[in-house]
Amino acid sequence: MTTSAFKNRRNNAPPSDAEADGRIVNDANSAHLDHTMEETDSEEDGWSSTGYDYINPFVHRLQIDNRIDLAKVYVLTVLLLPIRVVGCVLSLLSAWMFACIGLYGLTLDELMSKPITGWRKQCQRVTSGAMRTLFAAGTFMHIKLTGERASPKQAPIMVVAPHSSYVDSIIVVATGPPSIVAKRETADIPLLGKIINFAQPIYVQREDPNSRQNTIRQIVQRARSEDEWPQVVIFSEGTCTNRKALIKFKPGAFYPGVPVQPVLLKYPNKYDSFTWTWDGPGVLKLLWLTMAQFYSRCEIEFLPVYTPSEEEKADANLYAQNVRDVMAKALGVPTSEYSFEDVITMSRAKDMRVPYPGDIIEIERVLYSLGFLPDSERDQELVADFLSLHNTDRLDIFTFAELLQLDAKSTHLHQLFALLDHHHNYTVSLKSFLLCSQFCKLKNEEIIVFLRAITNLYAESSQSITRQSFARILRHTGKMTPEKCDALFFAIDHTHKGCIAFEDFERYTKDHPQYKFLYKKQEHLRRTQAAGNVKKTN
Repeated sequence: MTTSAFKNRRNNAPPSDAEADGRIVNDANSAHLDHTMEETDSEEDGWSSTGYDYINPFVHRLQIDNRIDLAKVYVLTVLLLPIRVVGCVLSLLSAWMFACIGLYGLTLDELMSKPITGWRKQCQRVTSGAMRTLFAAGTFMHIKLTGERASPKQAPIMVVAPHSSYVDSIIVVATGPPSIVAKRETADIPLLGKIINFAQPIYVQREDPNSRQNTIRQIVQRARSEDEWPQVVIFSEGTCTNRKALIKFKPGAFYPGVPVQPVLLKYPNKYDSFTWTWDGPGVLKLLWLTMAQFYSRCEIEFLPVYTPSEEEKADANLYAQNVRDVMAKALGVPTSEYSFEDVITMSRAKDMRVPYPGDIIEIERVLYSLGFLPDSERDQELVADFLSLHNTDRLDIFTFAELLQLDAKSTHLHQLFALLDHHHNYTVSLKSFLLCSQFCKLKNEEIIVFLRAITNLYAESSQSITRQSFARILRHTGKMTPEKCDALFFAIDHTHKGCIAFEDFERYTKDHPQYKFLYKKQEHLRRTQAAGNVKKTN
């Protein structure tokens, strides 16, 4: 059915025709979904939208509902938390002091050229002990170690997962300490910079285009050296998750092709006040809730050393995938095709005020499966006709399918519908869908390209954009306040017509450097893929 035919049908049909169309009727007095189908529809054709159930590894919810537990938090906040804070500060200062002593007389080049020995090694152990005391002061009095830790010669690299929290650094103070891979800027952090330096890390300089190769070379040199270098700890997920699945491992730890020891981190506590994800409680709230507990438990499990095959040595991504599968099976969780790059995409969607940024990766994959990505004209036609359509904010599944010109029985359509039905009222907003689809198509493009694509969602014509419509469009830049939008509009509308053309906006902003962010491409964002989201472990 064409869009114009759909408009005529929507405008001319009386309300009672909805049942004849076989649409879903929402009962305001009941949470029950009443399917109204034509008599020719079979029972098997029915589908109840209850939400698309999938694992989003970047979302964490923490809710303490038990009143007794909540009371404990407030009581311990008053009685115990100040003592813990003092203990943590004193421990950190002690670690910093011993690190300064151990580093005395050493340059950074000397520190990176050979492992610490002699009295400096003893200072390193004392520094690690002081940091262990810091964790004990912050509720981690006991750490359970299981499995057998390999020597640096057996496994130069420890691959640690899942990575979910700032407290995951507990593995460094509990095992020796090993070295870490860190940004070069961390050396300049007050107090912590000296402590990190003393662990002889492998520093990554992001401004160096050869940073990855240099990091790999340093790991290989340490692995093959006759000197007693400590193991290198790498969190291969590259970002924090909620531990419900292992996301794609970054291949950096696997390029050297040396044996690795997989290490699992577990926090078997009643409340998860440690997980720090893209969408969840902030670090200060997590610190407060953690330190307002009597104690917290952590388990570190060392799995057997994984020695790569010749095929894995030649393919770091295959090596990373196989190690991840072993770790996921040991944890009893699935693997996920989400990656660190997906967090960047979700953050960009959130900044640009795209609906459902937490689900945007899953929406993108379903759109790909439906044929809307990478190229489709249907959603562009709907954008062009959007303001002439009616009742687009509450579309049922059948009307939604009709507009998209898709089979209402399509599994992928139902997945998309469930993802967009955030309020679980069995309706979706067409505008929300179109904003999501245009973002997924244009996320690697300049912001100005996205704004041009969505202009007709807010204005009848790109040649006649009112001040109100202009503000709604520029809201999706993520950087323009209403006051800035008004100032820009009046600067462009120097003839006081009360409306502007998109070309005028584009011409004006190109000539003013403060708007250069509109013309910055996002080539680093992950390209659209049809890969599934979660793979179950055996």
